[in-house]
Amino acid sequence: MVKKVLYFHHATALGGAPKSLALLIKSLDHKEFSPIVAMPRRPGNSGVRQLFEAAGAEVIEEQDIRPFHGSTVAPCRDAKSKIHAILSFPLLVRCARKLVRDIRPDIVHLNSTCMVAAAKGAHDADPSIPVIAHVREPILQNRWGNILRNLNKKHVDYFVAIDKAGLDSIGATATPGSVVYNSVDSSLFRAPDQGVAELRQKFGWVDGDVVFLSLSRIAESNGILPFVHAVNALEADLPDRARFVFAGFGKNEGAYGKAALEAINASRRCSAMPFIDDIIPVLAASDVVIAPFLTSHSARCIFEGASAGRPGLVTRLPNLLEVIEEGRTGLSFEMSSSYGLLEAIEKLCRCDTRLDMGRNARQFAMTRFHIDQNVAAIQTLYRDRSESRR
Repeated sequence: MVKKVLYFHHATALGGAPKSLALLIKSLDHKEFSPIVAMPRRPGNSGVRQLFEAAGAEVIEEQDIRPFHGSTVAPCRDAKSKIHAILSFPLLVRCARKLVRDIRPDIVHLNSTCMVAAAKGAHDADPSIPVIAHVREPILQNRWGNILRNLNKKHVDYFVAIDKAGLDSIGATATPGSVVYNSVDSSLFRAPDQGVAELRQKFGWVDGDVVFLSLSRIAESNGILPFVHAVNALEADLPDRARFVFAGFGKNEGAYGKAALEAINASRRCSAMPFIDDIIPVLAASDVVIAPFLTSHSARCIFEGASAGRPGLVTRLPNLLEVIEEGRTGLSFEMSSSYGLLEAIEKLCRCDTRLDMGRNARQFAMTRFHIDQNVAAIQTLYRDRSESRR
């Protein structure tokens, strides 16, 4: 009998969370599991909806699907955001209660801990239904984070974290949990249709340069601006071949994006690119993938780069140290240490070191981030939770 899995997704912008969920849905055994995604009804959500539908999910849009943020990525800092989260909570509870009664799913899976109100609604409709929550970034270690943490402990039956640092942020709890690392689509392990030299020419990158590529969101938490400032400060000491490319810029950037773009345009070493849908060619053309984050959360670009045989350069934060093996598949640095950053860049500009790390990174990605083993772990979890319901 096919089991219905009802997913609650929180965001309408394309990014790591919808991409990860779409990859999971696409890779499920659809003879055993039927995926249904409930997502927010908002202007501009068509890209995310199409992503889920292309993966094979039925998609339902609801106006009252609203997040209760409180993580390192979405901290819910100001009073207005907190009031909105509190007032939205009962709306999502009611929405989830109705959806679960109408759909009668076998499993409810929250794509983020910020969807915790859906867990309460699901259990209001059917206390026996297993509710799983994905921990995609650490929950804040403050009073507001404690509210989100305690709500999840109360209403969620099982946690799936994309790294150990995220799972640890839940704290001591009787609720079971495990780590299933984010997955890389197997297509990223294949070579691109064009040769590397041809791709570098296409992107305007000089042959012989060592290209350090950022594919992360242009957001304050991801550290683009201070990293550019650090590169500019090291200008005279950097290896001649080192170049830094920052992809992800949109047409209507906010104040932070504009400041980052201004700093990049003023730099001899840095350049900007727009948001990229097909990352296989740009990864193949690059030499190193970077994640200079200021806030601790995982970096999809690092293990996607690893699948293409590209070493990673990351700030020394717990989640990021789980997506590289220090000195073997990449290097880490402290943003406050210009010498440490310079030393890492110099090492990665050495061809033999870089290629050796790239080979190790690809092997590391195959064993930790390949979709086949990770979707198998999720499907086993679905079976186990369904069995425990009986």
